[in-house]
Amino acid sequence: MKSGRKAALEKRLAGYWRMEVANAVFIPSAMLFVAISEDTRIGLLSGIAIIPMSVLLLLGGFYWRGKMLKMQGRPGPLRQVLAWADRLQWILLILVIAAGIAVAAAWVSPAISASLADRICATLAAVLAGLEYINYYHRQLQHFDHFSDLKKLFSGQGFRPAQMAVDLKRFRKAG
Repeated sequence: MKSGRKAALEKRLAGYWRMEVANAVFIPSAMLFVAISEDTRIGLLSGIAIIPMSVLLLLGGFYWRGKMLKMQGRPGPLRQVLAWADRLQWILLILVIAAGIAVAAAWVSPAISASLADRICATLAAVLAGLEYINYYHRQLQHFDHFSDLKKLFSGQGFRPAQMAVDLKRFRKAG
């Protein structure tokens, strides 16, 4: 029989992983829907920013799923996700930076984008990609979904290390 706290945590993790994976599809789809409904175009610029954003959302989703499965006595999926997160860290950082540079260039020289909607979609995706990168590889930015985290943030304790960053550190030490 599971304790109430463990069951509640498993339920929260189940929601996290599903939300992150769904957002990897939903956010780009919503961007495309808005662009189409406004009879405008999005192009390569948006793609450059959407790719790292979506990969980070998927990675985050699979990470939380791995954490949940580990709690259920199945540590293998978490090890696999951490191996991927380890291999992808520098690639994702480069993609996030490239997206930021491309977006900045498009705002300076709008002709390199397909439209204003392309620049807006790309900007939103690039910002989200940067935030997700920090949120998973460095510091936990999300504090609004669990009261104890929010309370710590408002008490001046700042942003704690990201859970995946902590797990990655252990994973890398284990070799």
